[in-house]
Amino acid sequence: MKKRKWVYLQNPKKYEISCDLCGGNNIEWSEYEGMIWCYDCEKDTRGNGGVFDGPIPINAAGFFGLTFDRYYFKENEVRRYEIRGNKIKYVPLCCPIKP
Repeated sequence: MKKRKWVYLQNPKKYEISCDLCGGNNIEWSEYEGMIWCYDCEKDTRGNGGVFDGPIPINAAGFFGLTFDRYYFKENEVRRYEIRGNKIKYVPLCCPIKP
């Protein structure tokens, strides 16, 4: 499995993702791309897709409290999504996060 380079800032539960093995929501983003970690199963698993299983009305998502901003590990920075034309770009908020 390939290690993640980034995670969404919000917990996977916020996106209605759940464990595909036990159906639980005691989960967090896995260290591996495309996976979640289930604390109950103690396994990395794909999870159920939640809002990512269908078309996402990206502009309306904010009304439901969703954000698609990401934290990038190597750069130690948060990047906000911006819609530019018909594409989504991720741009740094400001500065790297200091430990």
